[in-house]
Amino acid sequence: MTLQEFLIENKTDNITRDTAVSSRISTEKGEPYLFRIKALSMEEFQNARNRAAAGGNDINRFKYSIIISGCINPSFKDAASIEAVGVKTPEEYLKKALLPGEISYLAGEILRLSGFGDGYGA
Repeated sequence: MTLQEFLIENKTDNITRDTAVSSRISTEKGEPYLFRIKALSMEEFQNARNRAAAGGNDINRFKYSIIISGCINPSFKDAASIEAVGVKTPEEYLKKALLPGEISYLAGEILRLSGFGDGYGA
């Protein structure tokens, strides 16, 4: 297979995987609940950068945007969950549901799946 053939057959949409975020987020038996994450599109990544820049290059706003775009399950955009937690926005839901270290870890995993820190040239 040539590089061109590889690129044609391995498009970047629909790249997903499951990841455990922390030992806190686990069943009563200690088995981790897995977050289903996806690689970000270029547009989603750029939107996260723009959102952070609009807030004075706020790294936390960047992380929140990365997670809200890149986390499939749970969905931090789910209106019923947002209401159940007693907040009004996906960002507020995220901050109520996860600890700061969990947010950093999850954002990092989504970025790694999106090609950042993957080895070559990183």
